[in-house]
Amino acid sequence: HVMVVVFLLLDIALNSIIGLTPYVDNFTHLGGMLIGFLCGISTMERLSTDFFGINQSCLSQTKQIVVRFFGLIISVIGIMVATIILLEGDGETTPCPECTWLSCVPFPPWENQASKWWYCDDCARVSADIVATPTLHLELDCPDGTNVPVELDPDIDLDRDELERDLPKYCRAACPTTKKG
Repeated sequence: HVMVVVFLLLDIALNSIIGLTPYVDNFTHLGGMLIGFLCGISTMERLSTDFFGINQSCLSQTKQIVVRFFGLIISVIGIMVATIILLEGDGETTPCPECTWLSCVPFPPWENQASKWWYCDDCARVSADIVATPTLHLELDCPDGTNVPVELDPDIDLDRDELERDLPKYCRAACPTTKKG
């Protein structure tokens, strides 16, 4: 029985670590675990008295029925609340913006900003226009909807592909509400 608990804890830890990667929502893993736990408690059958050699009292049978009933009710309510939150969302924003650190960690955390493998922001979807007057600059469309000018060096050759590749870097440096991750 101890090995079953150890494997369950390892599975929980592994799924939580996988949930820290981008585009994998840790809230889904944790919510699934919680709902699965509640559904398991509410549908779990009691072992027979022959297994342990202990008779069940009327109080323990009543307690088991009450726990199963409330576990089932809480599970149904949890599924309904999660469905409502999911359907009310727009697929772009999160109902808990402060909870982003729980669902994504820039990796590797020990690298500097330019050397990370992935980021936890919306800068991969930014766009920009090149404006030549009064000075050469990019009009960067930040993820929060603001426009930010980014000065360009007029002495270097501008390559469209290189500028497009560097837009997320400009976003992380210049956009005001970008999570620095």
